[in-house]
Amino acid sequence: MRRLRSRSPAVLAAALVALAACRIVRAPPPAPATTPERALEELAPEKFPAFADDLDYSGLDEAIERSLVSFARVAIADPGRTLAFGKERVPAARVVATLRRFRELAQARPTPAALSDALRREFRVFRSTGDGRGEVLFTGYYLPELAGSLTREGPYQFPLHRAPDDLVQVRARDFPALSEDLVGRVENGRLVPYPTRAEIARGALDGRNAELAWVASPVEAFFAEIQGSGILRLPDGTSRVVTYAGKNGQRYGAVGAELVRRGALKREDVSMQAIKAWLAANPADAPLVLETNPSYVFFRFADAPTGALGLPVTPDRTIAADARVFPKGALAFVETERPVDAAGGPFRPFSRFVLDQDAGGAVKTSAHVDFFFGSGAYAESAAGRMKQPGRLYYLLLR
Repeated sequence: MRRLRSRSPAVLAAALVALAACRIVRAPPPAPATTPERALEELAPEKFPAFADDLDYSGLDEAIERSLVSFARVAIADPGRTLAFGKERVPAARVVATLRRFRELAQARPTPAALSDALRREFRVFRSTGDGRGEVLFTGYYLPELAGSLTREGPYQFPLHRAPDDLVQVRARDFPALSEDLVGRVENGRLVPYPTRAEIARGALDGRNAELAWVASPVEAFFAEIQGSGILRLPDGTSRVVTYAGKNGQRYGAVGAELVRRGALKREDVSMQAIKAWLAANPADAPLVLETNPSYVFFRFADAPTGALGLPVTPDRTIAADARVFPKGALAFVETERPVDAAGGPFRPFSRFVLDQDAGGAVKTSAHVDFFFGSGAYAESAAGRMKQPGRLYYLLLR
């Protein structure tokens, strides 16, 4: 047996320190925020992003005006309403002043340098903490077109439902003990959960006159729910816009994640296009896969697709974000990437000012934002492929 050579205490101590260092496990980054206090952090002016609007402010006036209309309604219904900018509660009037002053600046069509100087002087900027390291996942949504009928006939056998009369929503702001809204129905004096997607598919709403329209494909109906709105092309050549009217309050389950769990898709390959292709190739399994998302969306007819503010959303200017953690209706700025074209081409960087005017069942925490692309072939392709990292900022007048 070999004899170990003796070592000095100093050498042994140094070795133990080195061994301990090797065993240090770095703490994981904080989880994405689910409360406003952790969702936003204020930046010093020298750390503001390089503000540049790659659309030259096109469509911004319209989007800002819609937020102002929403805040005008709030002022009547709830004059004391405040919004959370991180740990700070801000009166709605301050957010209104922010929108008005920024609109004045943007209407002058300033250079990026001039605008950045003005924002540093007059505005505060809050950055989303995102995934704990400041990174936010940007996905996309759009306004789909689908063939349909106002009556059940021919190929149109799958309903889009209106919100049923017994659907009850309990608003969290009316009950301080609640952290988020509750949806259900009253049964024997108790609020109980509303039927799931699977229960509705099996007839839970039959005989209730809840059918708003009929479409030819349950998959197209499902994706109209995911997008929140759609254009219904009717047999006589006319069209109607259907938009969000409520949901059943059940948890949102991502079908893409279910297909990954089954081994049907690789995580990196998940897109709306890939999910649709799999469902089309596996019609026998499609209904059960769709039912793994218990959430169900109800529709109404409207002149235009509407967002969480109850007002039309603006292509390339509206984002959907978690209303629990971000100030709904506020002015924001995004930096991320988007597809170059509808043909599956590469992504290019883009940045612009947007309005937080929408929400979605899949858009939760400080780490996820949905960008509204509008309608058409490019919008459909871009929304289906968008899964890009980026940064999200909110602006507030000093």
